[in-house]
Amino acid sequence: MTDAERRERITAGIAEATGITEAMIEQLVRGFYAKVREDAVLGPVFEARIADWEPHLEQMFAFWSSVALMTGRYH
Repeated sequence: MTDAERRERITAGIAEATGITEAMIEQLVRGFYAKVREDAVLGPVFEARIADWEPHLEQMFAFWSSVALMTGRYH
């Protein structure tokens, strides 16, 4: 079994046991940052540092996918 196959097997097991999916992670991250951007205190801090939100969100999807599902997507 290759490392990639082993990781896929682990990820599938975690998803099955927890019900967490990539789609759920994306929905949660998008919802979180939508609220952050609307916040009177946090919104301006993030807006000053993030010019293009989509690449940032994609990186956050990868990060949380790696944390929650052990996908290894975040580098």
